[in-house]
Amino acid sequence: MNKLAGHIVKFRVIIFFVFIALMVISVFLFFRVKVNYDLSSYLPKDVPSTVAIEKMGEEFEQAVPNTEVGYPIKNLAEGLAMKEKLQSLDFVDEVLWMDDQLDLATPLELQDKKIVEGFLKGGIALFQLTISDDVDVQEALIELENVVGETGHIRGEVVEQSFMQRAVTSEMTMIVAVVIPAALIILLLSTTSWLEPILFMIVISAGVLINMGLNSFAPDVSFITQAVSSVLQLAVSMDYAIFLLHRFGEYRAEGIEPKEAMRRAIVKSFAPVNASALTTLFGFLALIFMRFGIGKDLGLVLARGVVVSLLTVFLLLPALALLSYKLIDKTTHRSFIPSFKGFSRIVTRLAIPVVILTLLLAVPSYIGQKSNNFLYGGRAYPKESRARIDADFLKETFGDNMQMALLVPRGGWATEQKLVKELKAQPEMKTVIGYVNTVGTSVPVDLLPERVISPLVSENYSRIVLIADSPDESPETFELAERLRTIVDNFYPEGDTYLAGANVVLLDMKTTITQDMTIVNGLAVLAIFLVIMLTFKSLAIPIVLVLTIELAVWINLSVPYITGTPLVFIGYLVISTVQLGATVDYGILMTQHYLDHRQIMGRKDASMMTIQTVAGSIIPPALILSTAGYLLYFISSIQVVREIGHVLGRGALLSLMIVLIVLPNLLYVCDRVIEKTTWKLRMLPDRPSLSLEELIENEDA
Repeated sequence: MNKLAGHIVKFRVIIFFVFIALMVISVFLFFRVKVNYDLSSYLPKDVPSTVAIEKMGEEFEQAVPNTEVGYPIKNLAEGLAMKEKLQSLDFVDEVLWMDDQLDLATPLELQDKKIVEGFLKGGIALFQLTISDDVDVQEALIELENVVGETGHIRGEVVEQSFMQRAVTSEMTMIVAVVIPAALIILLLSTTSWLEPILFMIVISAGVLINMGLNSFAPDVSFITQAVSSVLQLAVSMDYAIFLLHRFGEYRAEGIEPKEAMRRAIVKSFAPVNASALTTLFGFLALIFMRFGIGKDLGLVLARGVVVSLLTVFLLLPALALLSYKLIDKTTHRSFIPSFKGFSRIVTRLAIPVVILTLLLAVPSYIGQKSNNFLYGGRAYPKESRARIDADFLKETFGDNMQMALLVPRGGWATEQKLVKELKAQPEMKTVIGYVNTVGTSVPVDLLPERVISPLVSENYSRIVLIADSPDESPETFELAERLRTIVDNFYPEGDTYLAGANVVLLDMKTTITQDMTIVNGLAVLAIFLVIMLTFKSLAIPIVLVLTIELAVWINLSVPYITGTPLVFIGYLVISTVQLGATVDYGILMTQHYLDHRQIMGRKDASMMTIQTVAGSIIPPALILSTAGYLLYFISSIQVVREIGHVLGRGALLSLMIVLIVLPNLLYVCDRVIEKTTWKLRMLPDRPSLSLEELIENEDA
């Protein structure tokens, strides 16, 4: 490491210009990143909904209806004219309306009222559209809005994806633009130089930019990853830069010349920073073991971000610091961080009550975070947006429409007729469109025109389109999907049936993510436990640290349960690993200082001194992480991103409080157990032979 540190210092100018070139290249690469807005595409290939969608793509040109258009009409002729106009759009594969299920020659008053009101109510005609998967959704939505004008209303997948694309594109830039100055202000108040925070931000921002550019080499990244990864990377890696530059300052204060001071700082900082980074890295890497592909997508980008940030800290930061150390000296100022002496006395006096309260909180917090009401999709629009107005209007007029498509083996017309009758009998079912009840089996399939038969019958399957009065996501949504699967299985016990739709996808997403939870959390805890165990060569220390941070995670994730607020499950799963991996660093730093102080003082004094010496180091990164989270929450209009931000912001503050208040007292109470279970650790016998002030003077000496 000494030799490598020497090379970094020697070639600092070359390193500086290499990073300038990498940043320029990354800007160009960033605009080539392909973003995926379809969460269902991250489901495993073997789940029923994914298999069903693939089978439908093989057998039929039409997929599941995915967009609804409401348009005011005065008569049926206007409705048919609008249907034809919508059908003529290049990106529309299929348009379903009342004429696909009813004979419009018969007066509507004599028709099935439930079916009629599913397509025409209050003078508004509702058309079910199937829009191609490969279309530019923003252009498609603009064209649809032009066709229906101000009086028309649109809801569905094309609106959702267009909204998310615009939000990610515009809001990501805004969030980063706000996070950077906010972090800069926190650093300016917590360091002793006006220039150092600028160096931190340049170095970490360079790492973020390079990592975002590297996303262009992947086939695509999810919109969640694109929206949150840069902010998370910036927030969790800031302490690496702070630690290195502080070491550099300490060596310079001893009178060591700058180049040698930086070489020693790199060598001295590498092990603790590397250990800190590894805990975060493994926390992120645990996400890749999710079967739900969003975990792999986000986990790889965040883990790579940690590695890239480490490289920028140990390569670019030394170059910048050595090029600007004279300016650093000229821009020093007094520290604004308090001494925390009074705070440390209060905390240590409450050691036993704090530990008891911690134990009392652990069980209900664990149960609470497991008992949340979870959302697996998550959809919301800004209040005054057209998307929100249209969605509210159509819901008020027609209720909730859940569109589905079912494939059953072709030819068993009698069985299919019985199935269609059973499906129509379900209380939520508004529309059932299939060959047996729209065309009828009296005319042989081979004699019918291709345009009539192709949406309903393929070489091997019959296609039945279902529209049910079911909300986007609720227990009823999942129950309906499970019930429909059971009904179909009863009629076709040999299988070879396929049901697709948003509720079916959400049901599979729920099943997959729930299975992932135990695996991901278990792997994250195990990996971090092993890193801490190897770092400290101890059995008790990793137990104390992991339990401390897990307590913060449990309390954080039990808040939605206590307040009765639904929690997006992706946010829950991501935060349970991100908060653990990112904030365990604070615990490692606290523990290392406690063990150092215990070499020269008793456990109570060591606990007090640890709080005083560590608080100033962990408060800035925790505040930056929390600020980044809350900025995601306040700025983003995407529900999943907002949820991740909200839980992250609250979690960082909870972790900070628990590390500052609970961990020193746990170390105090478990002092002897830690000594006996740690390799070659010998601590000073716990007898107050000197006053705290004398011990501090001895340590300084």
